Amino acid sequence: MKSLKTYMALAVATACVIGSVEPASATPESRAAVLFLLIEPGARASGMGESYVAIADDATASYYNPAALAGQTDRKLNFTHQKWLPGLADDLSYEFLAYSQPVEGWGNIGVNGSLLNLGEQTRTGERGEVLGSFSSYDMALSGAYGADISNNLAAGIGLKFIRSNLADQGAGIERGKGIGNSFAADLGLLWRATPALSLGAALRNLGPKIAYIDASQADPLPQHLVLGIAYDILETEYHDMLLSFDVYKPLIDDGNFATNLVTAWADESMSNEFKEMDLHAGGEYRYGLSAIKGQSFLALRAGYSFDHDGDLKTPTFGLGLKYNLFQVDVAYITGDNTPLQDSTRFSLNLSF
Repeated sequence: MKSLKTYMALAVATACVIGSVEPASATPESRAAVLFLLIEPGARASGMGESYVAIADDATASYYNPAALAGQTDRKLNFTHQKWLPGLADDLSYEFLAYSQPVEGWGNIGVNGSLLNLGEQTRTGERGEVLGSFSSYDMALSGAYGADISNNLAAGIGLKFIRSNLADQGAGIERGKGIGNSFAADLGLLWRATPALSLGAALRNLGPKIAYIDASQADPLPQHLVLGIAYDILETEYHDMLLSFDVYKPLIDDGNFATNLVTAWADESMSNEFKEMDLHAGGEYRYGLSAIKGQSFLALRAGYSFDHDGDLKTPTFGLGLKYNLFQVDVAYITGDNTPLQDSTRFSLNLSF
């Protein structure tokens, strides 16, 4: 069981990891709350440097790009697990569960739930006396819909409910609870320019600010825009190779969330706006273990994430194995200046 001081240290470390916030510098994410919404699920995507907005061909599409749900012909299930801040705490973890399926004549639907478990803390009084314990967590429940709007263009929308439970009551002389609720929408587009080339775009976390104890001190959600491209450079009976590249731009401003898409580009010089962009690149090689395309394969993955203003350079590596309905993916995250370095993420995917 952790003390409140330990919990605060973990919360700061979590913000540093998710929002790329360094103690000596401030990034747009440092102005936002519920940064767990920026944790990108799926070990396949993690192994490819989280460059996935133009791919997202599994159940995680309801997170990455709801438009990518369109065209999926099977029911899909994804479960992702990762120990959070390994080495700093033993009871922190990130869990993600998603399901998607086609609806004949309508398109595709998907649902997902994410949970960042922040463990159990000790509650103390004004004089340091122990008053009990409480559990802290952040969670979101989402539903998404994607459909083709032309022969090669798809669009999608996702709606999510967000709950942040940091404490069930204020500390010391504070009144109220450290609990905040909000909602948000995601919008997505996917253009399949050719059978080998796809371009994707997603605008995530459009929603009102979230408040905890003091409603007048609400914080914005981590709204952002992602643009991506994916290209199959090799596709044969037994060999496939895929490359992808994403650009992430935070759109966090003190104004109305509906106008942040415009105003978030005007609060700094244009050179600094470009420095706020994160770059993600990745690749995947698949070797088919069956003559039936995509039924069984072994996949090797690698990627790289570069966050200039957060000073994060993160190589990633991944491994996947699919056999019939089941696919197991593992990603290894390394890099400097992040408590998540040398951590492992696991995913189980089913397609049926």
